Amino acid sequence: MFSNEISRRAFLKYCGGIAATLGLSTTMVPKIAEALTSDGRPPVVWLHFAECTGCSEAFLRATDPGVADILFDVLNVTYHETIQAACGEKAEHNRDQTVANHAGEFICIVEGAIPTADNGVYGMIGGRTMLDIAQTIIPQARYTIALGTCAAYGGLPAAAPNPTGAMGVKDAIGVDTINITGCPPHPMNLVSCITSYLLNNQMPPLRTDGRPTFCHGSTIHSSCTVPHACMQGYNCKGPNTYNNCHTALYNQESWCVQAEHQCIGCSEPGFWDSNAPFYNPMWMSMFSTYRPTAVPHEDQKTASCTRCHGSGIFEEEESYQEDPRRFQQAMHHEHNVRLSTNQGCANCHPEAPGGTTTGGSYHDD
Repeated sequence: MFSNEISRRAFLKYCGGIAATLGLSTTMVPKIAEALTSDGRPPVVWLHFAECTGCSEAFLRATDPGVADILFDVLNVTYHETIQAACGEKAEHNRDQTVANHAGEFICIVEGAIPTADNGVYGMIGGRTMLDIAQTIIPQARYTIALGTCAAYGGLPAAAPNPTGAMGVKDAIGVDTINITGCPPHPMNLVSCITSYLLNNQMPPLRTDGRPTFCHGSTIHSSCTVPHACMQGYNCKGPNTYNNCHTALYNQESWCVQAEHQCIGCSEPGFWDSNAPFYNPMWMSMFSTYRPTAVPHEDQKTASCTRCHGSGIFEEEESYQEDPRRFQQAMHHEHNVRLSTNQGCANCHPEAPGGTTTGGSYHDD
């Protein structure tokens, strides 16, 4: 189905990437290569539940070498319903046989949340509920890796009002899980986690929430490499998001904030609900501390600033309605305060602290 020829150069480069992700010296590359090609690799059973398959899609789109090769030559994946050739009863038989023959030895990777409402009837595979499949297979694994935020915490399937009762694997089944989170998670984090197990016969150190410290040990904000300025003022969730996408990069190219999009905290518990709204218009980020109830003025005629900053107070203060210039002055003052404290201002105004130029004033009028 896939080519299983990985060049030595590409394979060693990949092993070097694993070493870097785990924070290991390059002297460990030969040992990593040996571990990934040994005959003692445990089989991997990869289950799919309530999800969009985006975690697998991100994994399969990785390069240098192609992860389709890594799946079979390195991870020893024996069951993955999205890409395997077998289907139906034959595929399920192969899965169940692997579980029976390697109980207590195999690694179970779970992608997606598990619907639990009404005994799990809202998620069915082959006439069985996802809940039943999970309860049968997962407890027999040596380790269970919850891949992606849906599997770890429920993610989008568990978003309010959550009529299916979707939950993360640990909450639904009651077993400890290694949580590699993100929407989607970085493919290298999964391979690195399993590689650490092959090297040390145990999983890497974990946080109290079950996430590996090598990839979820620090926040995006703590070592953000955004080339322009901090986007925290635009609802960036980086200060509270523990992930390594800013150092691992997707396909060694880029990540969300480098592409000039704020971090939406996709690796954190409560994503989606607790992180909404993902997009915070500039006027709200500038104006909310001045008047939290601010809303855009319906006719946008009070001042040139209104397009960006809204005019909630214009509707409330009669003095502003009598003299729109007072409103304009108030907004200019607020804008200047924001510029001086760099609350995301440098993204539009290069003269702000952290911007690409210095000196001058944006407010010439």
